[in-house]
Amino acid sequence: MKRALRFVECRQLPLHERTSIQSLYPFSQAPLLLSLPSHHHVYVALNEHTPLASVVANDEHLEEFQIIQLSKSAYDDRHVFRGLLDRILYERSRETKHMITYYLYENDYHNQDKLRIYEASGFQKYHQTTTYHLPLLPCEKGSHTYWTLDLIDYSRRNEWIEFRNTSYYVLPEAVPMTDQQFMNEMRQHTLFYMLRWCHRPIGIMKVKLRMYHVFVQEIHLECDEPFVREAISFLQQKFFYKLRYIEEAHISTTNLQTDLTFALQKHGAQASSVSGLTYTQQVPPTPLYS
Repeated sequence: MKRALRFVECRQLPLHERTSIQSLYPFSQAPLLLSLPSHHHVYVALNEHTPLASVVANDEHLEEFQIIQLSKSAYDDRHVFRGLLDRILYERSRETKHMITYYLYENDYHNQDKLRIYEASGFQKYHQTTTYHLPLLPCEKGSHTYWTLDLIDYSRRNEWIEFRNTSYYVLPEAVPMTDQQFMNEMRQHTLFYMLRWCHRPIGIMKVKLRMYHVFVQEIHLECDEPFVREAISFLQQKFFYKLRYIEEAHISTTNLQTDLTFALQKHGAQASSVSGLTYTQQVPPTPLYS
């Protein structure tokens, strides 16, 4: 039976077809489909009016860094999903004169079929994010007096962003942070910290606080391994006294942050699970011929 496939961006669909994309996702995991930010695009493949595959593209970093982020992929037909990925890469390559770097985020790392589709479409595994549970302890040491943890407000964002973006590629998101993104995340109650030793910047953290939980979404330390271990020890006691109702911190790191991972393990952190995989692909511009 011949199928009438359509590959479209969800803004082109009438409301009932747009909301039907939710059927591809587990409950509460569907992407935002209404009132999307201008840089968010939900691409979908439909057989007549039935959605068969979907993926979200974020091109917020396209103009400045030539980066597009892909996430929240779902499908009922693997062949159609492969076709949707290929169509996105081709169409976006026709809109630019520059090489585009794609970062594709996948939380369902047990889904080997989906991972094989990524690889068949030219994506390569970039890094793996793991969440560690670090116990918070009153482990005071004399050397902790040299360390400080500063909460960064919007007026001091430039130092934090500059420090982070020198090593953005090892972090879970693997993309630079913009001034606008910093402001948006601050509005969503994200906390930004600068870790200093003798007033010198040593590291940064991006943190979410929820009831009885602290989530360190990003942490990067620019120092040798002994200093990294000392920094983790300082953070254990600092959070212990600052957040007395919380027993452990959930810290996300990647397999590119080897010294940090080693230091966390030495201080009793336990890996809870793989949080996700990041794939990447560089796609050159496609010439337009008249």
